Amino acid sequence: MPTVTLLSPADHRRVPWKNGGGVTTELAVEPTSGPTSDGRFLWRVSIADVVEAGPFSAFPGYDRLIAVVEGDGMRLSVDGAPPVERRRLDPAFAFPGESTVWCEPTAGPIRDVNLMLDRASATGTLSLLAGPAGQRAGGDVVLVHALAGCLSVTSDGGDALPVPEGHSLLLRDGAARVEVPDGAEGVCAEVRRR
Repeated sequence: MPTVTLLSPADHRRVPWKNGGGVTTELAVEPTSGPTSDGRFLWRVSIADVVEAGPFSAFPGYDRLIAVVEGDGMRLSVDGAPPVERRRLDPAFAFPGESTVWCEPTAGPIRDVNLMLDRASATGTLSLLAGPAGQRAGGDVVLVHALAGCLSVTSDGGDALPVPEGHSLLLRDGAARVEVPDGAEGVCAEVRRR
């Protein structure tokens, strides 16, 4: 049976970057279970503020997907390759967590959303939605976050649930229809265990 949890901004947790260069807001995280987890997680969805150029923290063993949700955009140099430019609401960019990454905002501070997945245990996708739009989502875990306006999520066999701006909806073991009205924006992360 699917379970649904609405997370308010008070449920989101602000944590320092591993490299000390900034702060990220964890929208939701699933720790790895077991006595040897050592702080690892199965997956994490977070939003980070990037105010100046600098390196990304290293997350060995994770796959990362990142997209710009506020500000103009950013340039990412991954392992010395030519920079890749991403603008606000462009499709997510994927890269290995252990890569050496340099990030440079293109025109002032930005905010980005990250989906990190333990490569050995999970796969996933990260979509940005700008209304009017709709998307079907499913997996072991679906996280929908309202960036602007109020979204609506209808799980299979369930009622439509509002997701107000700044809130997140966590759906486990199910599928849903995500509706984004005109003028609203949202994030949809889908996670599947291997």
